Amino acid sequence: MVYCGKPSTGCQACRERKTRCDRNTPSCTQCIRAQRTCPGYRNQLDLMFRNESDAVIGKAKARDNPSSTPRSTPSASPPTPQECHGDFMPDGDYETVQQQMADFNLNTHDPHMRVLSMSIIPTWSLQPTLEQQAQGFFAAHSGAWLRDFSATGSLCPPCVTDEPLLASIRAVGLAGLSHSTRTPDLMIKARKDYVTALRLTNSALRSPTQVKKDSTLFSVMVLGIYETVSGTDAKSIGAWIKHVDGAVALVKLRGQEQFKSTSGQRMFLQIFSSLLVSSIQQNIAVPADMIELREYSAQFFDHSNAAWKMSGIIIDFTRFRAAIRNAEIVAPRDIVARAAEIDQRFINVEKGLRPMFQFRTVYTLEKPDLVWDGYYHVYEHRWAAQIWNGLRVCRILLSESIRDQVLVGSSALLPQFTDDESAAHNSRSAEIMLQMQADILASIPQYFMSAEGKFAPSLEEGSRSYLDLWPLYLVGVMDLSTPSLRAWVVHRLRAMAADIGISQAGVLAEYVANRQEFEEWRTKPVPDRRTMVERVLIHDVGKVLEI
Repeated sequence: MVYCGKPSTGCQACRERKTRCDRNTPSCTQCIRAQRTCPGYRNQLDLMFRNESDAVIGKAKARDNPSSTPRSTPSASPPTPQECHGDFMPDGDYETVQQQMADFNLNTHDPHMRVLSMSIIPTWSLQPTLEQQAQGFFAAHSGAWLRDFSATGSLCPPCVTDEPLLASIRAVGLAGLSHSTRTPDLMIKARKDYVTALRLTNSALRSPTQVKKDSTLFSVMVLGIYETVSGTDAKSIGAWIKHVDGAVALVKLRGQEQFKSTSGQRMFLQIFSSLLVSSIQQNIAVPADMIELREYSAQFFDHSNAAWKMSGIIIDFTRFRAAIRNAEIVAPRDIVARAAEIDQRFINVEKGLRPMFQFRTVYTLEKPDLVWDGYYHVYEHRWAAQIWNGLRVCRILLSESIRDQVLVGSSALLPQFTDDESAAHNSRSAEIMLQMQADILASIPQYFMSAEGKFAPSLEEGSRSYLDLWPLYLVGVMDLSTPSLRAWVVHRLRAMAADIGISQAGVLAEYVANRQEFEEWRTKPVPDRRTMVERVLIHDVGKVLEI
């Protein structure tokens, strides 16, 4: 058997007609509508192996009798041992074949024939090993964890031999298997592979040749996924940030050369997307050298679309928030004006989003534990929800900054805003925050629905919701969140941990429930409002002295 690495989904009828299959049992919805018998589904892990027994036996017989013609099979020749690690077991009773070969070996006096007999004694089973199952699980669910999971095929071919990457993939795959099969012991093995992956990756980082390889960078990315899937305490949040920082350092080291390959281009987008999230969470600016690489990469991507433009606005947003945190901007009126300008840019780019980014609203009284306030959004493409929620998070934080500055301005030595201005800013900011909060909550149910709109998620569909952990956490800790909304968010986060296996969601649930804030995740650039007031007073006194 040779590991093939190409899983397939859906019933045969849907695949032939190129229609979306919801994989319902005992018959998919498409077949029911067409009034045809559903042929059922093939097991993805089974599909990742193809039977090469005949070809292997034929080669063994050819070595035994060089004058005979080897048996051929319709399929291509299996890879050589140098090309791939192939496992096989000849047809027939395993013990019988093994005994026959052992008897032959004892009776023959020809050492060459003895070696030949030992070479064809089967030592492997048709059953895939635990490591192979873990790799298969990762390949089958990579679309839930990666922005551009098509890169997985080129970075994780069937014959991948990079030990750091293999260990990272096994760790994530075993963690996923542990949850999906309800086997806690597998998590122990996953943690061991994670530690092994860390050691091997650190060794690769010290190698001048390995440090720039695609597989090394991808290994660091996968280690970050492991923290999200299996992290059971606040330290995992910090560990995820460190993995993002490590990946960013590698991207900088790889420079412009990385864009010569498709996999390099895709990984850059994945890492830059994670960098934006990390920068927003920590109130730090996106590094200038990463911005330069992004500008260089524009020649390889469609930089005219709204999503690309939105990421550019988010870069400016992180600079703005970092400037507030570092007291580079202190005057409340200046901060409010800058925040309003960036918010308007988000509104403008939102209007330019193409139809594929649009969504429709569905009203229902079903599943109140999953649907907040009686309605939810359905997006044409599920990854479009992450684009929207990135915009919504930024607009919430901008409006929150405006509200804070209006409050600080009212305590200044010289009034910063008139009563009418304060009322207008507060009203507008609250309106935006509540609308963005509602939209984020409305995006969550889609991850728990099948393609036909039923609330019965597969593991892969539900796993995609890990991308919205940060937005869901944010709406739960907002100043405007009501107790009932906060309780709903806590319930949903706990369900994501229990039902889907995203352990970090359970950690976040406790922070929301206790109204605590992660040290690494600061929703406000200035944690000490008194310090901000003092800076404003100094600024105002300076203005008075100038006059």
